[in-house]
Amino acid sequence: MTNAHRPLALLFTAVALLAGCGGGDDYSAPPPPPPTPAPPPPDPLAAVPDAAKQSIEGLASYLKALTLNVSDTREPVAIDGVTLPASDTAEPSAI
Repeated sequence: MTNAHRPLALLFTAVALLAGCGGGDDYSAPPPPPPTPAPPPPDPLAAVPDAAKQSIEGLASYLKALTLNVSDTREPVAIDGVTLPASDTAEPSAI
């Protein structure tokens, strides 16, 4: 190889090496998964509260709240083992 061709050969070699190293990378990290939604809060009307088991006023209050918050997706309220209060001396109250 002559001295006149040596710089040209080095130039082509350098271009070939740099072209091989300069390739772009098409890889991009996948997006993070969406956050999982928080579970819904527990339904306060799902069980008969202690106040409704102890007094007629508490029972009336619970029944009012239950009728005001009607939902077609709510599970039925389990009343097994629930003894509702009764009073022979209390005056009737308006509902």
